[in-house]
Amino acid sequence: MVLGLARYAMRSPLHTGILAALFAAVPMLYVVSAALVALTTLRHGLSQGTRVLALALIGGLVSWQITGLPLFFVVLVLSTLLGAVLRTTQSWSRTLLAGAVLGLVFAIVVQAQFGPQFSALIDSVWPLFSVNVADDVEQRLLAAIKSVVGYLAMSSQLFETILALLLARYWQAGLYNPGGLKAEMHALRFTVQEVVLLSLAVLLAMFIQPAALMLFSIPMIVVGMATVHGIVAKLTLGGQWLVALYIALIMFLQIIVPLLIVLVLVDSFFDLRSRIRPDSESDNE
Repeated sequence: MVLGLARYAMRSPLHTGILAALFAAVPMLYVVSAALVALTTLRHGLSQGTRVLALALIGGLVSWQITGLPLFFVVLVLSTLLGAVLRTTQSWSRTLLAGAVLGLVFAIVVQAQFGPQFSALIDSVWPLFSVNVADDVEQRLLAAIKSVVGYLAMSSQLFETILALLLARYWQAGLYNPGGLKAEMHALRFTVQEVVLLSLAVLLAMFIQPAALMLFSIPMIVVGMATVHGIVAKLTLGGQWLVALYIALIMFLQIIVPLLIVLVLVDSFFDLRSRIRPDSESDNE
């Protein structure tokens, strides 16, 4: 059914644009709209993608009126840009790094331009989540959240953008190159140069703006999950291991995320998957 939607959308740019506009008009479905825009960019290039993006942005005006916040516009624009990067570089690792950099730029802009709106929103919902602590502690916590809310919001938007791009690439592979996305994810890893660059960005963020660490950790998490998928596939362990990983990621996020980051760092230097021999080869010896 999901692939059928993409097949219908790709009949013509008009089909894609209308569907993208309709999905963008619904607050909870704008990620599907972003995926359609990214699919057009991946298949036909940035020029055609921006035409579909324009229609999606028009549809998104309806969602803006409903929610009062235009953050989903960021997902639409980022999906288009990252789709163009992926099409040009044919590299998921570079695309993820570009996403982190663009996310940081958007976070700075969002914090500066929409800080007051976010502050008002936080003030309105804070009583629902307040805890029994001293007033001065609560005020400091509230002020700390307001000072980084743009980075928190952009971390969420960047994650949604990557999901939209993955969905777009899944559609593209399903329509034109079956199995292509699985092969790409199983082979995804950072090079030593890329992981050093990302590590330097993390160190700078720790001293300049710690909230930006969330933006730089998202590419690490995605590559870490892809590494685990690749190792499980290489060892033919079965899908239950992946199910266990996702459950653990939800329940023990603060433990699993650092482990994934360590795995990415180790894999960038030693290419773990290339050192694993498939069971079929072992059995033949």
